[in-house]
Amino acid sequence: MRTAINFTLIIAGGALALSACAVGAPLPTSEAKIREATLAAIQGVNPDQIVISDVHRQPAKISWRVTAGEKTYACDSDDLYRLPSCSPQA
Repeated sequence: MRTAINFTLIIAGGALALSACAVGAPLPTSEAKIREATLAAIQGVNPDQIVISDVHRQPAKISWRVTAGEKTYACDSDDLYRLPSCSPQA
């Protein structure tokens, strides 16, 4: 009887440990990191004029919209804010 209880606890503990590792929690969105990525992607923009909106996080990608002065850009990068890219919007 005692062996069955120990075996059940081991199985339950293993299942709990595996379920915690199976699905990674999404990374939090950092406006400071989005701002840095934007400045890296758009040269010559006044950092004080950047307005960030429409932030969307996907498993491996983050996208956002930037208004800088009178121009609007659609931006994206990977989920770690590497290789940011911004294109002007009409």
